[in-house]
Amino acid sequence: MLAFGIRYLNGFAAACEPHERQPERERPEWPPHPARVFMALAAAHFQTGEDPDERRALEWLESLPAPSLRAPEHVPRAVVTHYVPVNDKPGNKTKPPTAVIQSVPQLARDRQPRTFARTWPDEDVVYLVWPEAVPQEPVARALTQLCAKVTRIGHSMSLVQMWMATSEEAGEPTWIPDEERAEIHLRVPSAGLLADLERRYNQVAVEAYAALLVAAEDGNAKTRRAAKRRLSEEFGGEPPPRLRPQVPFYQGYARPVAAESPKETPGTVFSPHLVVFRLERESGPYQALSLRTVATVTTRWREALVSQCNDMPDRVREIVSGHHRDGAPLEAPHLAFLPLAFVGHPHADGHLLGMGIVLPQQLTLDERRQVLRVLARVSQLRLGALGAWRLDREAGGRPPWNLRPEAWTAHPDGATHWSTVTPVAFDRHPKAKDRGEYQREVAEMIAAACAAVGLPRPREVVVTAVSAHLGVPPAHVFPRLARKDGSERRHAHAILVFDEPVRGPVLIGAGRYRGYGVARPMWPSGSQGEGGKS
Repeated sequence: MLAFGIRYLNGFAAACEPHERQPERERPEWPPHPARVFMALAAAHFQTGEDPDERRALEWLESLPAPSLRAPEHVPRAVVTHYVPVNDKPGNKTKPPTAVIQSVPQLARDRQPRTFARTWPDEDVVYLVWPEAVPQEPVARALTQLCAKVTRIGHSMSLVQMWMATSEEAGEPTWIPDEERAEIHLRVPSAGLLADLERRYNQVAVEAYAALLVAAEDGNAKTRRAAKRRLSEEFGGEPPPRLRPQVPFYQGYARPVAAESPKETPGTVFSPHLVVFRLERESGPYQALSLRTVATVTTRWREALVSQCNDMPDRVREIVSGHHRDGAPLEAPHLAFLPLAFVGHPHADGHLLGMGIVLPQQLTLDERRQVLRVLARVSQLRLGALGAWRLDREAGGRPPWNLRPEAWTAHPDGATHWSTVTPVAFDRHPKAKDRGEYQREVAEMIAAACAAVGLPRPREVVVTAVSAHLGVPPAHVFPRLARKDGSERRHAHAILVFDEPVRGPVLIGAGRYRGYGVARPMWPSGSQGEGGKS
């Protein structure tokens, strides 16, 4: 086994997720990406003499599969703007500087806005673990030497101590490579990364250019002329390019789970592995959004996602939008929204804690990865009178019960009793006039809706105005969904009873892709879920 231990000496990590390097979208990187750790090792190698043994060790390291991580929980700091001094520059008589160096007033030193994304981990040590990797003695010695040279990971204020750790010290991982259940994606090294970093840094040309600059200023007249001629001929008077490192490979990570039941539990056409987001208020009159606003939230979120996937393949755009390229509705399952509300507790009030993204079961790993990339592009929802809300990917190890996928899917064991949290929108208007006939017709419609998403036919369907889950508003409080002709769909809550346990997510009815018709398991009293957990 190979393991690296990393201790954050200041108690915080300062590093920004690369794809978030946009104004107002920065957020700290946590856990540290394996590729960032690799680049810190590479920097130590290049800055300390480029020992050939170290290079061979790094080339061996980049050929390994993605490591597991043991990273503690963390608390990200809000990203604020700091105004810091930048490089000295000559003053401009026509545009007096706003700040000067008092000892050298001819030099200007303006302050520029900068942001430093930071996060505070609960513990100061992180481990990267390759369970199957066993380095040979020269490689292990070179890696130990390299670890001792690493002083920072991320920003220069993010000081670390790094070492080769033992298996007992590293313990059990908290994140393991798993594309199918991936909750987060981290950059990982791959073969050839070290050579690419070297090429992008362009060290030989940069050092030659710097030496010529010195010679052009400080040498004798003949040397200065020669240096200036070479600067013009070899570099065109411009410094050689130095490119930022680019790591194209991402690996999906998920939290480890207990071994799944060998029995195959019937499920739906949707994957039980939800992608969970917290809803955090940024502005607006409400401290929390009611479950009744789910249609507004999903409509706005879907519009934002569709606008962000124009550069994606047709198949990914269809999954996100739910429509073919010609505008026709997609018959196959596609992306759906699942409201994660505070329900099922004596004090539950039904407010939205977050939202889950439900993906079709049959997506390929590459399609899932691309859809997740689209999801990462939308971090804020502007909901008009409801205010602005930030979408934060839930990646903590101790989320509230209602933000855990198993609370809504009963995966992997399943459940026999389910009750809706948002009403089931009817596929058509019931025609029965008699109340009893009406109930039977609606129950039959809901049973057919279960079959439409791959579930077995329920033994019993109870059509009701209220949900069996505490905190859920009655059906009449929810706004009705509109049909294409402008008319409104009727809806109702329902309780579903199956002969055998089924697993979710259970999304049924005409509004199943828009957050309506979401059913949640009814846990037996005193068992997992109901009561005591929020």
